[in-house]
Amino acid sequence: MAQTSRKTPQNAPSRRRRARRYTIHYLMLFLFCLGLGLTLCFTVFFKVRTIKVKNCTFYSEEEVITRSEIRKGDNLFQINIKDTQRMLMDRFPYFERVKVKRFLPTTVIIDVVEEEPMVAAYTDEGYAVVSYTGKVLKTKIKSPPENICIALGLEHQRFTAGSYLYSQEENKRKKKEKVLDERVQMLQRFYDMAKANDFTNLTYIDVSNMGEIKALYDKRILIDFGGEIDLEKKIHFVQNVLERGIAENHPLSGYNNDNFQGTIDITNRKQLRTRALAVNTVWDERAFTVFEEDAHFFPDEDEPTPPQTDDPTADENNEESPPEDAPPQEPAPSQNPEQSQTGDPQEQPPEENGTSEDEP
Repeated sequence: MAQTSRKTPQNAPSRRRRARRYTIHYLMLFLFCLGLGLTLCFTVFFKVRTIKVKNCTFYSEEEVITRSEIRKGDNLFQINIKDTQRMLMDRFPYFERVKVKRFLPTTVIIDVVEEEPMVAAYTDEGYAVVSYTGKVLKTKIKSPPENICIALGLEHQRFTAGSYLYSQEENKRKKKEKVLDERVQMLQRFYDMAKANDFTNLTYIDVSNMGEIKALYDKRILIDFGGEIDLEKKIHFVQNVLERGIAENHPLSGYNNDNFQGTIDITNRKQLRTRALAVNTVWDERAFTVFEEDAHFFPDEDEPTPPQTDDPTADENNEESPPEDAPPQEPAPSQNPEQSQTGDPQEQPPEENGTSEDEP
């Protein structure tokens, strides 16, 4: 028994040394397996085989995949998600947000949230589509776009696809949080109210004068809303009047409710005044401008000559024809000889106001 007790202290250090060696061996084996696994993940496994684009309507799936620079056969973990998202945002103005997602083992999904086109702004170089967020989506459109309302009064801004219409004064101050142009904010508020009340079929919205909003409805009726105070109630009031019809208030005009042309003044929300006249005498011609193509679009250096007409008076008058998209100029409704040139009968009571209290 005495000999056994003397050997125990001598064997303890050797056991600890063996344990440390085993620990080092296991650790090295673990690191080797880990490195081998990572190497296989980045070189052999998780190759991209499927690329999908979701919720994209303005661009084709093939175009988005091509310009994302993600290719089949790329390693799933070598795709730089943030750089790819930033690149897609820069290359596609209609994208409001982009999310690139990996799905093991071989799938990449590009999930898109698109901008909502709000208006087509008139500019000196054509029309520019502007989204609800104030982002410029497309520029230099030569003729008024269909199915989108024209906006007048933003000519002071610079329109570049992918940029935002920030306030120029705020840009000069170089604030961290940039603020949209005041007129763009007016359009946003009007757009929200019109959409909430299903007030559609607007040809243009004019915000040229701060504190005043005008709109042309159905290329027939020019509406002056005045300021933004009680704007939603004014819109609702105008809708009720349009549904009831206006022509009955102007029996001498010759119009009916379907083709009535004239103006509505609702600068005072409690009183609405209507007037019958040919609307093309009071609307803003900017909303119907058709821009000519630049010279370099034509194959010849000389400007194309207009087609010859058989009308001998055409050269004498030398007048421009109205834009194709503008509604045809209807002949003045049947009137008495004493009626004015504006189409407002003189025998009619002055301004025949359709006045009424607004519903609460």
